[in-house]
Amino acid sequence: MNVTRIFGSRLLIAGALLVQLPASVAAGDALPPEAFTSKSTGEIELSLAQNSPIYVEFERSPTLSARLAEALTAKGFVLVPERSTAAATLVIRGEVALLGGPDFAKGVKASMGEVAEKSVQLAKRNDDANRADVVQGTLGVASNAAGFNVAVTPFWRALYLGNMVSVLAESSGIKGAFNRAVTGDPRGICLSRCADWNKVNQTAYVWITLQAGDTKREVRVLTKAFSESIVPEQVVDRALADAIAAIKLADVRADPSK
Repeated sequence: MNVTRIFGSRLLIAGALLVQLPASVAAGDALPPEAFTSKSTGEIELSLAQNSPIYVEFERSPTLSARLAEALTAKGFVLVPERSTAAATLVIRGEVALLGGPDFAKGVKASMGEVAEKSVQLAKRNDDANRADVVQGTLGVASNAAGFNVAVTPFWRALYLGNMVSVLAESSGIKGAFNRAVTGDPRGICLSRCADWNKVNQTAYVWITLQAGDTKREVRVLTKAFSESIVPEQVVDRALADAIAAIKLADVRADPSK
């Protein structure tokens, strides 16, 4: 099955719908792993014998859907383009939220898939699509120590997601960088807890759902950071890493090419 052909039409649609995003709030410096808190619930077991052929989707992102499909194909799964012909469906959806500081005082929440898709498409327009998207140190054990027991490798890693701040700023209605020297802080003057006045609550939510017949299993992940450095791509990276770490292989051989 040609994974690229399965998702090619979705990619074309996404590119056609993308609008030019203006310059906006700049991304911050990378945060160390200890700056994040993350909680996950549940575990999913994938079986080549029972769950293949499989339909996979990362909601609202054709690019991430295609990469997810490639990751499972590499493990020996057969991918199908329609739910109706699949033995199982694996769907990932997520949300990203920013709240606080002068730029996101009113808060913004958006679909993780949509924000990632726009970030990738914007990177392609700016000729930086081949750059690394996140600091590798945020992965921890998720992609390395688990080895072949992990069903899904970090499929989003080769993509450039560094435009997430700009995409979220556009979603919140910010049309350009604040010139606070002229306009001042839109929140006024800090009266209490001023050490945290410019910090932003950055949150990523991920849900992974496996449906096989009447059986449904779900993994939920909540990842947070609270910092003046605005790094939604790092928060998303940690959330996805924790999510895929909970997807285990039941019977897939270590090297499908052998």
